[in-house]
Amino acid sequence: MGGLNSYVDAVNADRRYRGIDDTVAALNVDPWPTGADVRDDPQVVFLEDSGEVNRHRWERAAAAVGGSSRMSSGSSVKDGNDNDDDDNNNNGGGAMLGGARISSSSLYNSVAVGGTFDGMHYGHRKLLSLAVSSVEPRTGKLLIGVTEDDMLRNKSFRELIPPLEERMRGVRDFVENLAPGIKNRMRIIPIGDAYGPPGSPDSKLNDFDALVLSHETLLTGKRLNEHRVKNLNMEPLTLLCTRRTEPHGMSSTALRRMRKSGIRTEANMI
Repeated sequence: MGGLNSYVDAVNADRRYRGIDDTVAALNVDPWPTGADVRDDPQVVFLEDSGEVNRHRWERAAAAVGGSSRMSSGSSVKDGNDNDDDDNNNNGGGAMLGGARISSSSLYNSVAVGGTFDGMHYGHRKLLSLAVSSVEPRTGKLLIGVTEDDMLRNKSFRELIPPLEERMRGVRDFVENLAPGIKNRMRIIPIGDAYGPPGSPDSKLNDFDALVLSHETLLTGKRLNEHRVKNLNMEPLTLLCTRRTEPHGMSSTALRRMRKSGIRTEANMI
């Protein structure tokens, strides 16, 4: 006995007793992804963590491999607390978006971010905001990859995902309204494989130094870095990772599930 379903049954029984016809339903969310357990990779920056926490994590990773670690030059974070005078002055670096602080020492020349971007919910907006704020503001550039329709055939509730053109248009509208100044340094392209341009052997196209991703896709980012080092002889990317992108675990799949079942909540009206 007990558990969420039993609780929902009890709530509905009480509602019927009170003469309320509408019933409530249990909303099952996706399990905590295994990507969240990738912690001691020196290329990973958890954006919600302070610079001190990330620095100690990198030191543990270096110690685990005998005192050496392969870190890209953009991965450095200031010692001590991120709330120092340099960052608080905010004259040329540092931003606070979605609860995650982008230090002035963590800006990159060529940043990539990718996703399905169906519905442009809070998690999508947070991811894109962090990507924009990670780009060096004067000369940096941003590539946004949007998953092609053919790659979504096995997605849950596939029929509720808008077509590629509509999703790309939603991304462009959001980013250009968020940061008009990056318009001429941004590209939005369809992607038809797991890695996209950061996994290309063409060094002219693949000049990236950072990838923004959520912890749900962190394992894919780690595999991409392994591919870059072993197969392409390229430096690994700094993986700028934000933790669970939706409050209370509300992923795109969960939101499509709600739309499919007709459940109305504030989350799927954002």
